[in-house]
Amino acid sequence: MNEVQFTSQLSFQEFFRASLNMNYRRPIMIFFTVVGVVMLVSALLFYAGFDWQFGKMPLVQLIFGLYFLVLLPLLIYFKSRKSFNAKSRVAERMAWTVDPEWITVRSESFETKMTWDKVQRVVETKEVFLVYQNKLAANIVSKREMSRAQLTAFRKIVGGVLGLKHQLRAD
Repeated sequence: MNEVQFTSQLSFQEFFRASLNMNYRRPIMIFFTVVGVVMLVSALLFYAGFDWQFGKMPLVQLIFGLYFLVLLPLLIYFKSRKSFNAKSRVAERMAWTVDPEWITVRSESFETKMTWDKVQRVVETKEVFLVYQNKLAANIVSKREMSRAQLTAFRKIVGGVLGLKHQLRAD
């Protein structure tokens, strides 16, 4: 049987970056970011001497630009910090067993076993694998403690699951 076993413990930095990744992959967040950049650039152009608004100070553009580009990431940071500290299960050391049929996760306080047909997609980032059960909820698997052989075996299993959408790195 082709399976891979490993343990991982998620750090806050990995959890926060995964939260940013999951939020900023959504089209609405990409739209808000583009709108924020356009608004901030238009406000800064006014202060640089390009008076395209006929003397009116672009306060609305400045406020919304800063909101979309600074405040939203800060809100995600504080929400992530609160979730990470409040839900101790996220920070527990987890033992993973992954094979072509099942994903099993064990920790101090829980055990979960699910089949691959319950997984919508798997996305690999530089630091983690995001195993999505739906569009919004994902298990975050830290790659920090995985050996190269475990990474290769995990990718091979994910790539071999029929009908599973995945975005895996080549490294």
